[in-house]
Amino acid sequence: LLTAMADEDPVDPLPEIQKSCESHCTKALNELNACTERVNKILAEAKPEDEVTANCQIQYNDFWHCIDHCTAPKLFAQLK
Repeated sequence: LLTAMADEDPVDPLPEIQKSCESHCTKALNELNACTERVNKILAEAKPEDEVTANCQIQYNDFWHCIDHCTAPKLFAQLK
């Protein structure tokens, strides 16, 4: 899985493959970014005594699920 020439350090292909899959997951990324903006606004407007529980966990999980779904076949194709 890690590729390298005989005298070079191995290179993990996963980060590059994940980056290439971002264009496949633009809807999920846009939803995550919109949520992050909403939560940041809520946090900025909250008073110190407010108990803010807003987060973007669902959007974060949806984005990484999309990335994993796109990445897996490309990554496993490189296994020998």
